Amino acid sequence: MEKRLEEFYKEEKKKDEERAKLLQRSYDRIAWLRLIVFLGAVVLIYLGLTERPGKELYLIGGILCFIGFLVLIRLHDGIEKKQRLLAAREAVVDAYPARFGTGWRDFSDDGSKFLKKDDTVARDLDLLGPGSLYQMISICQSAYGKWRLADVLLDPYSVIDDRENRQEAIRELSEKPEFLMNYESVVRQAFVTGRKHPVRDDDKRRAGNAYKPGKIRFRSWMGFLMAFVPLMNIAVIVGILIGLIQPAWILVSFLVGYCVTAGCKEKLDAETKGIFSSEMTSGQVYPIFQTIQKEEFTSGKLRSIRERVVGNDGMMMAQKKLSHLADLKNLDYNPVVGMLLTGFAGWDFFLAFMAARWDRLHGAAFAGSFDIVAELEELGSLAVLSIVRPTCTPVLDPEEQGLHFKELSHPLLDPETVVANDADLDSPLTILTGSNMSGKTTFLRTVAVNLVLSYIGAGAVAEEFRTGYRKLFTSMRVQDDVAGGISTFYAEILRIKEMSEYIRSGKQVPALCLIDEIFKGTNSADRIVGAEEALKRLSVNGGMVIVSTHDFELCALKQANGAPAENRHFEESYEDDKLVFDYKMKDGPCTTRNAKALLTLAGLMESEVAADHVNE
Repeated sequence: MEKRLEEFYKEEKKKDEERAKLLQRSYDRIAWLRLIVFLGAVVLIYLGLTERPGKELYLIGGILCFIGFLVLIRLHDGIEKKQRLLAAREAVVDAYPARFGTGWRDFSDDGSKFLKKDDTVARDLDLLGPGSLYQMISICQSAYGKWRLADVLLDPYSVIDDRENRQEAIRELSEKPEFLMNYESVVRQAFVTGRKHPVRDDDKRRAGNAYKPGKIRFRSWMGFLMAFVPLMNIAVIVGILIGLIQPAWILVSFLVGYCVTAGCKEKLDAETKGIFSSEMTSGQVYPIFQTIQKEEFTSGKLRSIRERVVGNDGMMMAQKKLSHLADLKNLDYNPVVGMLLTGFAGWDFFLAFMAARWDRLHGAAFAGSFDIVAELEELGSLAVLSIVRPTCTPVLDPEEQGLHFKELSHPLLDPETVVANDADLDSPLTILTGSNMSGKTTFLRTVAVNLVLSYIGAGAVAEEFRTGYRKLFTSMRVQDDVAGGISTFYAEILRIKEMSEYIRSGKQVPALCLIDEIFKGTNSADRIVGAEEALKRLSVNGGMVIVSTHDFELCALKQANGAPAENRHFEESYEDDKLVFDYKMKDGPCTTRNAKALLTLAGLMESEVAADHVNE
């Protein structure tokens, strides 16, 4: 499946390269034609404004050429939009092959800005940050979409009640790779670098739709000046044509119109900034909604999203009208055209009038557009995982007390080399032993990250994955806090204290505690005694603990009810002076150690290690 998809993206890349060449040819032809027509308009208008036979025809011809010039600008802008969309699409297509391996680690957006110091689970599991799940799967281009994806990864419990609907939608999107590619392309093209993202009123950290309908006002004095500027210029042109005034008066009327309009521009911009100041209100979203409109969905959640776009509330029409309005606004960005429209037509007054009219007729329907774009970005990002990795639909059974999986693997490891594991873990306490680098820590992270994926409706990277709903706690990458006077050992104590307090509180949702190298920051005697007491406290009241350790003494640990802990291990072999790991979890405690072997391989011990190493 993955190989077929890789070929699909390669073929799409070739098609896009051919499209880019054709668009560039069209772009160049219209650019030359636009220049010729503009020069023709200048010459004809000049001839029409000077005394000569047939000057009226010259002037009319010049005006027609100028109108043709405006039409060519629109055509040119249309091709430029297609080029930007194609460039965005090329970036999207290039990203997918990188996700099939490990090239995604070079993606610039890794979600680090959303991480807080106390997001310990996210840091332990690489949910956000460099080399993270966010970095690999995110197709989000809008600021709000990025926040939504980060938020659901940081707090997977927030969407647990909607998990089944999300699961259905994410699974359907994973079966629509072409739609996801097209959707990301149009969103990427709309939310280009340099544009200001809207900000929600409730939280300045979170992007959102800042537009509020009914706030754009078109005052009576604006209406008077909107009529005055073009009528003044028309009167002057008519006067010149019938010989009442000299042609030079057209320059006077143009300057008057330009000064009047430019003098009011700051006030006009202040009234219309809700529409023209950001991506969501600049007409860029209409192509995104068109992409949604063209696609048919079967899952309830996706059908609801599409209905909100194309339904009777007018959101699609609001976007279409706004797109046309944005195209008119874009004429301002051409310095020559903008200056002429300002002086002769009072263009900013017309834009303010049309913006106020749009706000009155379509503003209410527009509200919520940003949320739709972001929601599809978030769901689509989670669907990407099932495109680039083999996944299953996880079963989350409230009655299930254990963890059961087949061919479970870590989504961030290279699928060509990753080793999958099977297990049925039912004991409240599992002791995981094994030598250095044998796979203990990776296994803990593999279980945890797939658990998070199952909570948020995504696929688990496994052949089968079944579990109950548990509150996840981790103690893996524990760091000291020099400024706060907290050692690594005490920092770990605080984490395990949090687990213990949660379990002791008798919460309805049982805990799953994943602890890597428990109490490694203290001496072995205190570590063993402390670990025994802590693990007994964590494996009660429905709590479940999986702990990795080098202390074989813990293998004989009994739970609070007197039942023995379950033992699993990873091991290695020593072949031809090399350590060989199979990364497969096995029953029982570990019987080998490799510290001396690693020291020997590093040149820090003599080569007598082999005898000390195997079955030590």
